[in-house]
Amino acid sequence: MDQKSEQLQMIRCSDPLPQIKSHSPRYLIRQGSDQDRRSFNQSFQTAFDHPSPFDKLMNNKLPSGFWVAEYKPTGSVVASATAGIFPMLEHSVGHSLQWVFCHKSHLGTGVGQATIAAATQVLIHSDANYSYLTTDDFRLPAIDIYLKLRWKPLLIDAMHVQRWSDVFTSLDRRFVQNEWPVKSPTKSSD
Repeated sequence: MDQKSEQLQMIRCSDPLPQIKSHSPRYLIRQGSDQDRRSFNQSFQTAFDHPSPFDKLMNNKLPSGFWVAEYKPTGSVVASATAGIFPMLEHSVGHSLQWVFCHKSHLGTGVGQATIAAATQVLIHSDANYSYLTTDDFRLPAIDIYLKLRWKPLLIDAMHVQRWSDVFTSLDRRFVQNEWPVKSPTKSSD
């Protein structure tokens, strides 16, 4: 894998979520279920050029961790975010935010942020010392939401520092390198 294709990482500890704007009343933020498979898969394909991870998300979600936004007029799932257990070498604890998306026709409605906030709340209350997510540099609207919800860029090396600096510039945000962690927290001993 070349270095540019490696995803950016963010971490979040258990500090409380900030207040977020409410979403349109035409949407219901709720737990996803097996009955959502078809509309989840259709909406997922508008955001990603990957096979749907629906089964993996259902199998690895934390209790109450699979959040969707249903568009009430059609009953379709149009956004989703999942709090689950997905260990990585760098994050052996494995609690993470996974496969966040919003159907392209429903961008700007607040439902993406609402599902991310709901899944993040589950992660805050999990028994993990911290949680992580991975993302692509170009997913600027999602990264902006993560930052609003107090996710922190992980500055693993000089390449990531530059990439994060570029992201912050694109978002018209101030990047101060010493404000962000350079490694994941260690698991605290009880």
